[in-house]
Amino acid sequence: KILINGDIAEAPTISAILKEMDEVVNKPLYFVLGNHDYYGGQVKTTRLEMTNLTNAEPLLHWLPASGPQQLGNDTVLLGQDSWADGRYGDYASSRVVLNDSILIQELSRSRPYGKELLLSAMQNLADEDARQLEMGINEAISNHAPKKMIGLVHVPPFMETCMHEGKISSDDFLPFFSSKVTGDVLIKAASAHPEIEFSVFCGHTHSDAHWKPCDNLTVKAGAAEYRQTEIQEVMVLSIEPEEEKHVRRMSI
Repeated sequence: KILINGDIAEAPTISAILKEMDEVVNKPLYFVLGNHDYYGGQVKTTRLEMTNLTNAEPLLHWLPASGPQQLGNDTVLLGQDSWADGRYGDYASSRVVLNDSILIQELSRSRPYGKELLLSAMQNLADEDARQLEMGINEAISNHAPKKMIGLVHVPPFMETCMHEGKISSDDFLPFFSSKVTGDVLIKAASAHPEIEFSVFCGHTHSDAHWKPCDNLTVKAGAAEYRQTEIQEVMVLSIEPEEEKHVRRMSI
């Protein structure tokens, strides 16, 4: 099984690239989308496309559509794309402009009307994904009673996992490279369920990070270079006493 936490392609080519990966790898691919995957398209239509792809292709699993997945006797996987929400750093004073607000239709519509409307659009996307993530966590706990939960998101949920050149990103960049509302959901879940070990993997910053905000929650971001696929980590999951299952986490 292979886990991918976003930035696979761009909206016009995302389905074709995933199908090609499916044919080459021929193993279950569990993924969320990153901001780049929406470039040149709409969030709504791209997500409908991913839902249809998940329903049509047995080995392709966009996690927001497929829901929590049992990976082993005691491990459940779930994921949500997630979005930067401008709540860390200094959004009001930042001069950073990402391609998100130019190339993603839901954000580009707001940009000409000022920073506050753009922030509102960012937070609407981030808050809805965080709400869906919380619902997925609760569903997984109710239906599977896991001892371990693996979460995939794209945007780092804490400033401590939003790194650049070995340091936490500056106040100019933090608003666009972190998602506080996602972190709040994860802290709430981990605090309410100390019996579950939560491991959350993210991307977006292209920089390595590893942080434990609480004893049963570990968050990792993977280093990545454009157009260079890399295996970030191999996890071994118990299936039966005599079996093992390998899960690879990749960055694109």
